[in-house]
Amino acid sequence: MQRITYPILVTQNISMIGSKTKMKNKPTTGIIVIALGVLIALISIVIFPVCTDRIGLMNGKTIFMKCHWTAMAELLVGILIVFDGIMIIAFNKRETRIALSILSFLFGLIALIIPTVAIGMCETATMACRVGTEPALIVVSVITMVVGIGNAFFQSSSIKSEQLYKERSVIK
Repeated sequence: MQRITYPILVTQNISMIGSKTKMKNKPTTGIIVIALGVLIALISIVIFPVCTDRIGLMNGKTIFMKCHWTAMAELLVGILIVFDGIMIIAFNKRETRIALSILSFLFGLIALIIPTVAIGMCETATMACRVGTEPALIVVSVITMVVGIGNAFFQSSSIKSEQLYKERSVIK
């Protein structure tokens, strides 16, 4: 049987993937996702509160402004991201963590779409929701998307490295 040699960098990376680290669940990504979810939930309510004014209608009734409904939707999405982060910490199987990381990406995308496309903010550019809340939500949403897709790629590459390690140990 022919022996296959691998470049030094590959063998060093493979040697780190032993049976001790294979099932070890590092909670770092989950903690980051939880923190981002809490930020998304609290930005529009506590950190950069949206407008509290109500719009008066012709019939005398008043309704909430668009930014209020954006804040309520972002609160829900933030709570879902927190639960997703808890699930990332709780599950050890890499395939499950990949799926949950993709879900983090999608929740981040939803959190980005809500204030920019779906519901929106107030029309006036000088309103508190447009000056503080919207930019903060955009930044945190994009960071959530990057963390989610980055962890999915990392978990995927870990699976490929483990498979390469298994194939290499079979050849010996």
